[in-house]
Amino acid sequence: MASLFHIGINVLINIGMRVDVQDEKLLKAKSLGATHTINATQEDAIEKIRDITGGRGVDIAVEALGKPQTFLQCFNSVRDGGKAVMIGLTPSGAMGEVDINRLVRRKIQVIGSYGARARQDLPKLVRLAESGIFNLSNAVSRKYKFEEAGQAFQDLNQGKILSRAVVEIM
Repeated sequence: MASLFHIGINVLINIGMRVDVQDEKLLKAKSLGATHTINATQEDAIEKIRDITGGRGVDIAVEALGKPQTFLQCFNSVRDGGKAVMIGLTPSGAMGEVDINRLVRRKIQVIGSYGARARQDLPKLVRLAESGIFNLSNAVSRKYKFEEAGQAFQDLNQGKILSRAVVEIM
């Protein structure tokens, strides 16, 4: 199930929460069913998560940017016994630090997850979409022709894609 996050379920699992630094992405997350959104440039994300969850933290948090700061935020946002799932890649040699005492005493699980298993995950994703849990067409904010794939990667790197983009090959 964790590898489904690679396909685009990029949320804090406990209550459908999304943390980002772009208001457009937060609005898109709301339209896709997020119950709470937090702009990390305007408020302390960890403090707000704790407020929303009654001091507990979330059950599962997913870090998708691959930055030391967001690695730490992901780790600090989970409840005792929670899971911090890291899917964001960094330049080689980047380090993420955590409070070892919190890790051990609070039984936090830090999980690295890389790559989806299309043959296993795609049918599950299709079943979830068919059940009405989420609308895949609403999740796609941009479409590119195959010839525009380079532009798609540029737009992704510049944060211009609000949710997901599709490169059409036919």
